[in-house]
Amino acid sequence: MEEFDPAINPQNNVEAQMFSQPSKELQKTSPELEQLSGILSDLDRRLRTLEERYSNLRKKLSLTDQNLLESERAFNKDLKGANEDVLQLKKQVNEFSEKILGFDDEITNSAKKIDIKVIEKYLTLWDPKNFVTRKQLKDYLESRQEQ
Repeated sequence: MEEFDPAINPQNNVEAQMFSQPSKELQKTSPELEQLSGILSDLDRRLRTLEERYSNLRKKLSLTDQNLLESERAFNKDLKGANEDVLQLKKQVNEFSEKILGFDDEITNSAKKIDIKVIEKYLTLWDPKNFVTRKQLKDYLESRQEQ
């Protein structure tokens, strides 16, 4: 294997650096190799942290979606109930309107105060309590015929 020379190979790849070194150098622990190992472990740790954060965000997003769907269902159920209440109120208002119209018709067809006073004057003039009943008339006629 050839020794890695960054001046010859402009590609700065970690794998290329590790595998281009002779096997004797791999067995030796050099400060560059220790530094590279530290960098790799740091990158691995950061990658795992990012993956964990991504996973947590995905779980939170899923939970938020579920909560949003449940809230939407509850809202739709409440809205449906409110719509039913509104329809019921509309029916009641229509019934009340019909009854009021019926009362209006009755009021217009009823006797007015002036009409009642005219009838009262006629009753006072006639004085119906002085009228004779049939029985009284029959008794009177019989008593008169006997005489």
